[in-house]
Amino acid sequence: MTLIKSRLALGLAALVGSATLIAMPLSAQAAPASSDPATWPCDPSEFCIYHDTQGGGAHYSLADGASNLAVLAGGLNDHVYSVKNISGDSWCLYKDAGYQNEIMVILDGQALDLSAPVRDQVSSVTEC
Repeated sequence: MTLIKSRLALGLAALVGSATLIAMPLSAQAAPASSDPATWPCDPSEFCIYHDTQGGGAHYSLADGASNLAVLAGGLNDHVYSVKNISGDSWCLYKDAGYQNEIMVILDGQALDLSAPVRDQVSSVTEC
């Protein structure tokens, strides 16, 4: 009886191990390369802000400025962790609503993760 249980346990372990080895490469291939800014969601000719790094999380594609991120859904006020600018113009990030207290300029063509403390302070954005 013990020999049968041992063989059954060994067979199940081998089966589970094989399934894990097969599943790992498939899931790795299916994951998008979010570190590539070209894959970050952003409408053509707009400026995009993202809640998370690497263009992840809630985001907005902006053709016009946003004077108060606190009134928009997505929790981006004081939580803009990445940006992508394909608008054709430079965009400014501001510490306060109403385009007050500029903290950074994002040039056309830039896509980057923001570092602290900037990422924790953005409350409005517009072309500049």
